[in-house]
Amino acid sequence: MKSLLLLLTAFASFQVLAIDVSAGKAVYDKTCTSCHMANGDGLPGAFPPLNKSDYFKKSNPAQIIKILDQGLNGEVTVNGQKFASAMPAQNLSDQEITDVLNYVSVTMNSGKPIFKVDQVKKLRVPK
Repeated sequence: MKSLLLLLTAFASFQVLAIDVSAGKAVYDKTCTSCHMANGDGLPGAFPPLNKSDYFKKSNPAQIIKILDQGLNGEVTVNGQKFASAMPAQNLSDQEITDVLNYVSVTMNSGKPIFKVDQVKKLRVPK
């Protein structure tokens, strides 16, 4: 009986920790898949991977938010491979940026949902 109670308690705790990234997946599917592919592996030589990306993992939130908000031109190295294609600024709301970055962090980089809407709002360039 004790082991059943322990198992049920552990299961209930897991349910509380479950993270819903469906809103971020929807933004990713609509905005990011054409270049970074549905699985986030990118296109070698053209578009860098977001899946298991050392660049994503080592960048601070301000750098990542800036890329979505303002785009990125010039060379970037991801997982030891150089990419020189341009990424245009994305026309996303603060909430959409938060959702998609948390989706990439959680599902593709074994991370946590570290981005918050108020943080995104503060770090974006006023338009």
